[in-house]
Amino acid sequence: MSESMNLIDQMADLQLNYYQGPGHLESFQSGAKKLREAFASGLTIGNANTAFYCAIQGTWFSLASGEKDLTSLLKQIDYYLHLLGTYKSEMTKYYLLCFRETISILIDKGEATGIDDKLTQEDVSNPDNKLLELFYFHQTFRNFWLGYTERCQHYVKLFLELKQPRYYDMYIFKFYQGKFSRWNLFSNTV
Repeated sequence: MSESMNLIDQMADLQLNYYQGPGHLESFQSGAKKLREAFASGLTIGNANTAFYCAIQGTWFSLASGEKDLTSLLKQIDYYLHLLGTYKSEMTKYYLLCFRETISILIDKGEATGIDDKLTQEDVSNPDNKLLELFYFHQTFRNFWLGYTERCQHYVKLFLELKQPRYYDMYIFKFYQGKFSRWNLFSNTV
């Protein structure tokens, strides 16, 4: 629609809004590609906030779908982090660092691919911190793929106990249990 109406300067915003809503019904692979295009479009027109938000969403879509191999995704995140030296968005930096650490752990448990700059539990220990949800989500995701079932369930429980509005609910439910029902989430635990 934006191309037919010549709305190129609004492409990043349109793509971001689409993939936060109905775009979840499409494949995450095509969403990741479109969000990378929206990132480039956003930076081109000087809309860095939307561009980096597209980068975060695109990174998640890539990771969740396997659209890119992990080493390439790690290099892409490093590129985004390099650009953040110019744009100085701390919130974006924390999101990207969390994704970077998750991918590094999945590649080689962070032995050769890790960096010192990370989002730690001490950084987000305040229960009102919006990054606490992100931290718990990534801990759940990492521990699931590493086969640490008890740790995974521990972080899911901490995640569900958060009192703040949560963005990652649908991902936890889809990914971890394959259902949207909170009541079935721990049905297999003792």
